Amino acid sequence: YNGEYFQQHEGTAMGNSLSPFIANLFMSKFETEVKDKFEYFPRVWFRYVNDIFAVFDTKATRLDNFVAKLNNRFPTIKFTYEVEHNEQLPFLDVLVIRNSENKLEFDVYRKETATLRYILNDSQHPFQHKMASFNFLIHHLLNFPLSKERYTDNSKFASLPYEPKFTRGLDKMFKNININLVYNSKNKLQALLGNPKDKIDNNEKSGIYEISCKDCDQKYIGQTKRSILTRFKEHMAHLKYGRTEKCCVAQHAFDNNHRVDINNLKLIRNVINIRQLDAFESLEIIKCNSSMNKDNGPIPTSPLFAMINKDSYGSVNRGNKFSINSANV
Repeated sequence: YNGEYFQQHEGTAMGNSLSPFIANLFMSKFETEVKDKFEYFPRVWFRYVNDIFAVFDTKATRLDNFVAKLNNRFPTIKFTYEVEHNEQLPFLDVLVIRNSENKLEFDVYRKETATLRYILNDSQHPFQHKMASFNFLIHHLLNFPLSKERYTDNSKFASLPYEPKFTRGLDKMFKNININLVYNSKNKLQALLGNPKDKIDNNEKSGIYEISCKDCDQKYIGQTKRSILTRFKEHMAHLKYGRTEKCCVAQHAFDNNHRVDINNLKLIRNVINIRQLDAFESLEIIKCNSSMNKDNGPIPTSPLFAMINKDSYGSVNRGNKFSINSANV
C-alpha cells in the first residue's frame, strides 16, 4: 500500500475464497485436540462457523474454568460464553427452550430490537429481494421443529417475547407487497417461493460441456466463457469447412466418418467464475474414460485428482497420462 509491502503474520486474508475453508479446518483440528486432551469436554458440541452450542455439565467442572483453558491454547483464539436465561438460549436464529420435563423445544429467535419491517411493494428494490423476505420466513416454518402452537404463532408473527404491535398475519404481509400466488393440491409452498429468476436453457449457459459421438462412445470435454451452444456451432463450423486441425470433435468425425449434432451437446457443470474453468475442465476430462481430447486439459496433473473415486469414474491413470500416488496426498 502506498509503495510499501505488508506481510500478514497470523490469521487468513479477508476476501480470499480459501480463508473460510482454512479457518474451518483450523477450528476442526482445534476442537479435536481439545476433546482428546481435556479431562472434560461437553458431550453435545455443535459449531457453525464461530458460534457454538454446547450442553455443559456443571457438576463435572466449572464453565469459567473450561473457557479459560480454551483461551489459553492460542493467544489469537478467544472464546466468550452465554448461559441460558429463563430456560432459554438463542443459537443463530433458533431459540432453544428447556421445558418443565427437562426436554428441549425450539422456536424462531428474533432479537428484542426486531421491528419486523420488510421491503414494501412500492419500493425500487428488485422483485427477488422482496420475495427473499418471504422465502426465509417460510423456510423457518417448514424446516424448524416447531410445535403446533409455535407454528401457528410464527405464521402470524405473534411470538410471545414481542409486543402485540408487531403481530402481523402472514396473509397481511403478502397483501402489503401485493404478491399473488396460485395454489393447488399439487403445488408445494417451497416450489412456489423458490428462485424467482426465469429458468435459462442449459445450452445458453457457460461452463464445462460435453459433446458425444452418435456412432461410438467417444466424448469431447471442453470449456467456454460464452454459451455452450455458441461454442458448439464453432465446432460444427470447423467440421463443415474441413478445419480438423483446430478441433478434436471435427477431427474425430472426419477421420471415422461419425456423426455429431445438437442432441449430443450437454452441459456438465455451469461455471460462473471463469478462474475455475481450467480446473473443472481438467477434472471432467480425468473422470471421462472415453475422451476424444488430445490431453488432460489445462491442469493435467494435480494431487487433488488422486482423490477421485476410481470406482465411480474409472481409472485415474487413463492412458498413462496421469499417475500420482494417493498415499502422498
